[in-house]
Amino acid sequence: MKYVCSSCGGEFLKWSGKCSSCEEWGTLEEVEDISSIVANGNPIKVASYRGVGDRGSKASSIGSCISTGFSEFDRVLGKGLLEGEIVLLSGEPGVGKSTLLMQVVMNFIKNSRVLYVCGEESPSQLYSRLTRLNEGKTTKNIDNFVVTEDTIVENILALVESEKFDLIVVDSIQSVSSLQSKGYPGSISQVRISGALFTRLAKSKGIPIFVVGQINKGGNIAGPKILEHIVDCVLYMEGDQYNQYRILRSMKNRFGSTNEIGVFEMSGGGLCEVGNPSLLFLESNSNSSGSAIGAVMQGSRVVFIEVQALVVDRESEAGPLRRVANGIKKPRLDMLCAVMSRKGGVYLGSKDVFVNVVGGLSVNDPAIDLAVCAAIKSSMNDSLVPRDVVYFGEVGLTGEVRGMWGVDSIVSEAKRAGYSSLIVGRIKVGTTQDIKIKKISRVSAV
Repeated sequence: MKYVCSSCGGEFLKWSGKCSSCEEWGTLEEVEDISSIVANGNPIKVASYRGVGDRGSKASSIGSCISTGFSEFDRVLGKGLLEGEIVLLSGEPGVGKSTLLMQVVMNFIKNSRVLYVCGEESPSQLYSRLTRLNEGKTTKNIDNFVVTEDTIVENILALVESEKFDLIVVDSIQSVSSLQSKGYPGSISQVRISGALFTRLAKSKGIPIFVVGQINKGGNIAGPKILEHIVDCVLYMEGDQYNQYRILRSMKNRFGSTNEIGVFEMSGGGLCEVGNPSLLFLESNSNSSGSAIGAVMQGSRVVFIEVQALVVDRESEAGPLRRVANGIKKPRLDMLCAVMSRKGGVYLGSKDVFVNVVGGLSVNDPAIDLAVCAAIKSSMNDSLVPRDVVYFGEVGLTGEVRGMWGVDSIVSEAKRAGYSSLIVGRIKVGTTQDIKIKKISRVSAV
């Protein structure tokens, strides 16, 4: 026997009231050590092996992708699911995780058999959502949709051994438990063992598995980094109840890019794909100061977004300056405000600055820096920035503007979208027509 801390995951040989690693009280749980089971007289079996080129195995189709029925979802996964892939899907409560997976299930049961482990809902609630998403119509091939209320992992594994399934959905990993641990469902030990068992099931049977993971009060996936290390792909769904758009972002992907995003719109009939996110993020056509269009690369996709800035005089000299950033990181905004004050010819030492990325998109790409600076300068001078101009470049601490990779893709997409001018840093750009390229080296030239 050994003891595992449910807070930090530390392992100990004897029980103690206080964890010596994280100093939390009453968090040590008793778990069964697998090595002790082998030592108690159980025979040790030689692990069987199978060549990758074995045409009789499901592993022979390496490289072939299974479509989820959503091109946006497939883009984030890396062209689709692979056999034996285990995907962790997380996000805020009510963001639409179960809805999206149910729509994937509806696409799968047309030709494949699906097992849905409903640990948080009853089967009647599950079928009610299925009927709603199908607009009240009778779902075809409903016999291919198998639902189980059993939350014991060993029983689920036995069910998969006895019947054939092409997809498994576990909703959620915090609601299931294994007999190998005495911890409560959702504890560190249970999440670790259950995740490992489902991963082994996916690899041995070649069945793709979707696992829903809850988040903690800090906004991170519950179970500190245990699930993320085990699974092949970690997806996070962003959005809130006041915004009908949802963004599916890849945080980890062993078989694809981690820069891809998928955009969906929540409607009465479920989630609908948004094929051109730039239309979503450029809904405003107002001719007012403090607005600029920036371009970012999200994997292989070019997205044009509107950056809005508001610079206001302080009502009093007391208190710290306000720097409010929505869509970009606040330290990045603090740095850009300092650069604009020192190198950009715009003094912000006595101003409050508010920056917002329209559409609720969170941007970590430094290529948005130039658009942020242009929006701040436009608001400060109360001057208009032409709506047909796109900004693309990173701003450094010395005030220089650096070019970014993917500028040729930006030029092609800007030309297709109808923009007439592109302002970038000093970088080599291929031959262009019908669009004006302006290269700047200093942020003061914005």
